[in-house]
Amino acid sequence: MQQRKDCVRCELLESLDQQDTDALITEQLSLEVGNLVSDELRDQRLIQCQSCPFFQKGLCLKCGCYTRFRASLRNKSCPDGRW
Repeated sequence: MQQRKDCVRCELLESLDQQDTDALITEQLSLEVGNLVSDELRDQRLIQCQSCPFFQKGLCLKCGCYTRFRASLRNKSCPDGRW
């Protein structure tokens, strides 16, 4: 019998509280010097994310990224074509 593998995204949603998540995202963004969009553009992207059916608790369920992280990066786009 094959053992069921749990969803990594679901485990993340359950295991990290918002403060831990924010700290991890901030830390990773600090390594992306030169690859960040303006705060205004990031916020516009996040507004689109929040109205998306794949958005859940700060995660994109289509690609698995934290939306704040992905929306902050110049070289990323929405996997659903919203921005």
